[in-house]
Amino acid sequence: MPSSTPLTSITLITSPYHVGLPPNNPLHTSRIASGPSYLLTSTSLLSTLHSLLPSLPIHTIELPPVLSTSEGEIGRSFELLRRTSLAVSAARQNSSFPIILAGNCLASVGVFAGLTSSSSLQTQKEKSEIGCIWFDAHDDYNIPDTILSGYFDSQGIAMMAGESWKALMATVPGFVAPLDLKRVVHVGMRDVNELERGRVEGSEMGVVWGGEGSDERFAERLGEEMKWRFGDGDEEEKGVLVHLDLDVLDVSVGKANGFACAGGLVKDELSACMRRIVERVTPLAMTVASFDPFCDGEESAKRIGRPRAKPKPNISGTFDFDAFGPAMPSISENQNSRA
Repeated sequence: MPSSTPLTSITLITSPYHVGLPPNNPLHTSRIASGPSYLLTSTSLLSTLHSLLPSLPIHTIELPPVLSTSEGEIGRSFELLRRTSLAVSAARQNSSFPIILAGNCLASVGVFAGLTSSSSLQTQKEKSEIGCIWFDAHDDYNIPDTILSGYFDSQGIAMMAGESWKALMATVPGFVAPLDLKRVVHVGMRDVNELERGRVEGSEMGVVWGGEGSDERFAERLGEEMKWRFGDGDEEEKGVLVHLDLDVLDVSVGKANGFACAGGLVKDELSACMRRIVERVTPLAMTVASFDPFCDGEESAKRIGRPRAKPKPNISGTFDFDAFGPAMPSISENQNSRA
């Protein structure tokens, strides 16, 4: 059973890279690679976890760089996926709840593989039934045959589902059972083109659409989707990966990255969604991705959450853990109490 072993700790795994490159690398201008380290050191993340879960020790791991060992965007990215999978698998096997702070969303591909390879899931049935709750303004369901921008990070769900990059996916430890899209609920999707929308609507994943014309009610609609896909929660527990791209938040809260847009969730809605998740399923790991601490101005960033300290020079924004903190503690605490 996913929750048969009580949690003994939390493992924070940082992956401070974008397409395998560290922050301030001249080969790319994206600043989301700075997000993981900033969240770990300059927000209330650690103090919030310690205060809400005082009995659980917190271990921190940073994945080593791959720039000198792998060539090209694709090669570097897949090497990070392999390392992510191994780190997640080791955490789960030690009865630790993995929280992955990642530069971009592709990290969840490695997280999913690490869960399926973990001995904490005893049977092939459990491994094949892992689901995913994916918070993101974007679909992340592109494949090489359809994507026109060439943006590699927009293909994570399709890779997990076994629809693309099959030879390289076979090199990721633990990727033994593709993700069943009937066990996926995507929350907050709104910034998609017609081709992307058509692929999503033709798939079997559930979508809680965002957008300026949406009726909001994100938590209520998420609950309805989960009930249809996972049952009432009274029978055998279902394990899920929770993926949180911070651009799922509405721009009225603050711009988490350069791709943020209107029509997303506010903080109370995100917290309500997290409560719905832990009421119905058993989270096995959580990814927090795509935060650019340099993206927004200080005043807008303060709407996301209270800064722990004054912003450092040349850092134009702060992102307090209170903005999304209810997700991680409630997930970890709920799973520990179920065991």
